[in-house]
Amino acid sequence: MGGADLIRLLVALGLLSACGGRFPPEEVPDDPIAFVRQEAAKGISGLDEFRDALRIPNPEEPQTLKARRTTTLSLLYVPTGEIRAVPGARAGALPLDWSPDGFRLLVGEWDRGVGSFRLSSWNRLTGARDVVQPDLTAGSASLGPGPIRLAQVGRVQALGLNSPVGVRLWIAQEGLVDLPGGAPGREPDIAPDGRTVLFERPSTGLRRDGTILLARLGEERHKALGRGSLPRYSRNGKWITFLRRRDGQTDVWLMRANGSGKRALTNTSFDEEYPAVSPAGRFVAFASVRPPKQESQIFLIRVADGSEIQLTQAGQNGRPRW
Repeated sequence: MGGADLIRLLVALGLLSACGGRFPPEEVPDDPIAFVRQEAAKGISGLDEFRDALRIPNPEEPQTLKARRTTTLSLLYVPTGEIRAVPGARAGALPLDWSPDGFRLLVGEWDRGVGSFRLSSWNRLTGARDVVQPDLTAGSASLGPGPIRLAQVGRVQALGLNSPVGVRLWIAQEGLVDLPGGAPGREPDIAPDGRTVLFERPSTGLRRDGTILLARLGEERHKALGRGSLPRYSRNGKWITFLRRRDGQTDVWLMRANGSGKRALTNTSFDEEYPAVSPAGRFVAFASVRPPKQESQIFLIRVADGSEIQLTQAGQNGRPRW
């Protein structure tokens, strides 16, 4: 029996996950996964409270404060299983995006002084931290390597009196501008070309998938890539991972950057959340709640064959970013 066959057998039997197993270290990238951790020793909150603590809107609702105050922004090194706290990150800090080179982590932290999330960039090689933009309103944000330096969610003034939430771009030598085309949006992610933004247009119905759209600088019309939510590029720009709802549950899906080749990576009776594709697109990390415990844990699935392992074992763990 070959090594890959043995891994599939152990996963199928539940032995690899239960033992905290790993894929062969040479297969998995060294780049760490940033995620939110709540250790069991700190007094674990209920699952609903923990999920609320991972959201940016309404960050000071009483039911989320306890969970948010006991969470730690952490790094998971998959080849070794080592977990480290991000130095200097406040309790409740959220990982939003990695720069294309994998060195800078975009962090969102609630700032009571200004009443919004403060965005900062933390360099994992030098330890330097720089404030990026202090007025994130809701949703998410992404760092870019080219003309688009930052994509974030905020109140878009051009869309009417209610100032709905939409995507705003920080463009070099221009500053902060609304995304062309006037579409409400959330969960933006910038492509490695620095000129293209992926985002989700939310559905108006209850518990329905939104539409994944692609916008390019200089183009007013956006390209629809299909239904889904939480789209994220791989750092090589070749793949997009996203969520799609099926029978009331969400599964992890993958497609090419042009929207072709869509396929489900998971097909379970559990919710999968916050998919994050590895730099080269060979693995996808995600959070999920699996019995018997009502705890959110981080899982890793190999794109080539669907082999899956559980990366975290205790406490509550969620919102991975790779």
